Amino acid sequence: METDRLLTLARKLIGELTFCVAATQGEEGETNARIVQPLPIDDDWTVNLLTNRRCRKVREIERSGRMTLIYQHDADKSYVTLVGRASIVEDLELKRSIWKPAHARWNPAGPDDPATVFARLVTERIELWSAVHEVIPEPQGYSAAVLLRDGRGWRQSAT
Repeated sequence: METDRLLTLARKLIGELTFCVAATQGEEGETNARIVQPLPIDDDWTVNLLTNRRCRKVREIERSGRMTLIYQHDADKSYVTLVGRASIVEDLELKRSIWKPAHARWNPAGPDDPATVFARLVTERIELWSAVHEVIPEPQGYSAAVLLRDGRGWRQSAT
């Protein structure tokens, strides 16, 4: 399957979902996962999610510099996993542009509060599996299609 088709399909599936699972590595090496509502994916496969410095995921991202986002698309019997470098950023302009009254529930001091931050993922690897779209690599559909970012863009991986 062509790399461009896989990228287009992954973006389509992600774009149809509101929530995903964010996984980070805990202090003892365990995986911690939670449901999050990320912003729409950027053209360069960067994903931002609004959070607060009090959260465990912030400490884990600052320590490891890594995060995984898992999007499960039930209707298409598909999933997309984004893996990459993560950082905690304060982007005041972005916070103000996306701010909604509902955000005050978790960030009561508003978008200007320095504790209100973004967890930012820069995607380095995309995994995609879809029964409906026939992305079911061997062996017998037990593997995902894997795309890796390189200096020129994206390439398929055998693993």
